[in-house]
Amino acid sequence: MWADGFGTAAQTAITDQEAFRTGRADLDEHGIERFLISPGRISGLVTARNTGAELHTSITLPILTFEQAAALRTTTPQCEHHEADEGALPECLADPAHTGGVRILPDPTELSFTCTCPATSPCRHAAALAHAIIDRLRTHPEELAVLRGLRQPSHPAQDLAAAGANTETRPKTQLSAHHAWAWYRDCPDLPPIPTYAPSLSKEPPHPPTWSPPPPPAPPAEHLHGLVKDAATHARDYLRSGTPLECAWDEDAVRLAGRIANTSLLDIADRLGLDIADLRNRITTAPASA
Repeated sequence: MWADGFGTAAQTAITDQEAFRTGRADLDEHGIERFLISPGRISGLVTARNTGAELHTSITLPILTFEQAAALRTTTPQCEHHEADEGALPECLADPAHTGGVRILPDPTELSFTCTCPATSPCRHAAALAHAIIDRLRTHPEELAVLRGLRQPSHPAQDLAAAGANTETRPKTQLSAHHAWAWYRDCPDLPPIPTYAPSLSKEPPHPPTWSPPPPPAPPAEHLHGLVKDAATHARDYLRSGTPLECAWDEDAVRLAGRIANTSLLDIADRLGLDIADLRNRITTAPASA
């Protein structure tokens, strides 16, 4: 029931029904890497169908407020859902009349989609991620409580294999630093973390002469341009808290206009743009970029 309810909300929010259908096909064909469910966010790496690039895709929704969570604990005290196991999510909580007006299932307008592909969001890759969480809720409905901020995540990021893939050849799931530390902290029999007190010289450092990497890496002038661009973003972030966004096509257009001797034809080919369209986007880009 929880999976069907979330699926209805996602299908309504993704107005392009063709994208919703092709997202199912993309999930079945390529799977999703680094699939992670956390409070207010679902994220993963989706493989682009045409280029094979790894796209950072996410779905966000608001978590329940403290008052809403308190209402869930105090309404209908005689109901059996108060005695349910920690891992369960009773279906009676789907009725707002039973929960003091608090909705566990999100409204379609509360779902937001982001993807690093150049297509209009919500795209087929966001739809693939939506199908992945719908599939997850069919077997683990308690993950919806994690999404709404009622519980803490119990699973690290994992790779979802494509339909029909041989699970014996799948790579081992990698733990994030957060979950690795939580695992270590809960194991008292492990040796303590060694202390590290380096001896620092009073002499100023003398780094070796920097040399660019060999071809086919970018030339030295391009690397210096990338470093300067990164420093500019870091400066703006430290001074004014400007969010550090990463949009593949927008970054490429901005860098093409900033770094000298850039091959616009190569960039246009990688972005799937006409060379004239790329030149137009560079000239119309804001000066602050």
